[in-house]
Amino acid sequence: VSGQEEGTLAESTVYEGDDYFASARLTRQQARDSAISLLEDAAKQEDADQSVANQASESIQVLASYTLIENLVTAKGYQDCVAFMGDDSLSIVVSTKDGELNATDVAKITDIAMTETGYAANAIRIMAAN
Repeated sequence: VSGQEEGTLAESTVYEGDDYFASARLTRQQARDSAISLLEDAAKQEDADQSVANQASESIQVLASYTLIENLVTAKGYQDCVAFMGDDSLSIVVSTKDGELNATDVAKITDIAMTETGYAANAIRIMAAN
């Protein structure tokens, strides 16, 4: 993922196809597979660069954070969710039955994101999927 810290995904890297959420998950799975491959390669090499192994491990942890946030949001009754974490911000795209998010929805999702990531509320952006 160029231009960003390894393990993070930008919204712009997601294919704009018929199924936004499936595309995001495919992109994320590819990033996860790449990080796991790097980690496995580093474990096989006696003289492996520890920083490569650490970076791959960190990437896997970030990807796991996405999944946790998404699972917690959908557990609150939302149809689908995908999260994107930057160096100092978090964007969450949520699918609802009516395509709308009200203040209560935003508060619930912000609370989940703040609890799981430690980001301040002003660093969290929540959008309804169109």
